[in-house]
Amino acid sequence: MQYSKPNNDSLHKVIAHYLPAAQAAGCFSALEGLSGGSLHFKIGEREYTARRQLSSPLPGVSLKRHYRALTRLSAGIGPTPVCLADGWLIVEWLAGEVKSEPACARALGSLLYHLHRQHCFGWRICLLPLLEYYWQNASPARRTPYWLRRLKSMKHSGEPKPLRLAPVHMDVHAGNLVHQHNEIKLIDWEYAGDADIALELAATLAANNINGDELLHAYAGFSKIDLKTLQRQVTRWRAWVMMLMASWYECRWRQTQDRTFLTLADEAWSLLRATNQ
Repeated sequence: MQYSKPNNDSLHKVIAHYLPAAQAAGCFSALEGLSGGSLHFKIGEREYTARRQLSSPLPGVSLKRHYRALTRLSAGIGPTPVCLADGWLIVEWLAGEVKSEPACARALGSLLYHLHRQHCFGWRICLLPLLEYYWQNASPARRTPYWLRRLKSMKHSGEPKPLRLAPVHMDVHAGNLVHQHNEIKLIDWEYAGDADIALELAATLAANNINGDELLHAYAGFSKIDLKTLQRQVTRWRAWVMMLMASWYECRWRQTQDRTFLTLADEAWSLLRATNQ
């Protein structure tokens, strides 16, 4: 659906202040996504994305961190931030193709290696507080004994010790990859933070239909990390990632009542059980 003016007065004021050329009529359209709350608009020949703060944000997710992450990245990885004001984050639109299939293993490994070489953002990603939040805020009818046992087991064992701490995106999938000529860039940085590179790789493998051996082999070559060491560390994180995905879907199901999340949660629980960890 398109409309000639943004339907939110606060966004209109932010655009008028930070992008004065927008006084002329622009074209605004809603962007699709699991989280929602984004608009795409064009001013002259330049295009932008505006994202609003969700009314019920998840822990560890905020426009402030999203904006800070983008300001800390070097050019060539993500979109250029414009401003963060009055509950809206505006970034420059990344022109390119978003494909239905993920990038090849070598290209994806190169992108992640380049990201992980950046300076740390300054805030750690800790999964246990997230898992506990998702459990507490899921539908009571969906809280199974299996889920509780796994959560208690993970609390007892603790998170794996990082192999290498680095800035991570934590939502790498085909829909967040913009292909531009011979390079790939990442959008949607709301889950970014500092974490183990193996956690990022485990999450990327879980979210994409790609050859895991090829991705890890490519990444190990770029980073000069022993392949077997990297594989073992990614394996340690696999159950954590599946638990995180299943729990997130459960929480979003209760918030939105969108049955898409229910289907995704059931699939994630099945994969988690299949890990036999």
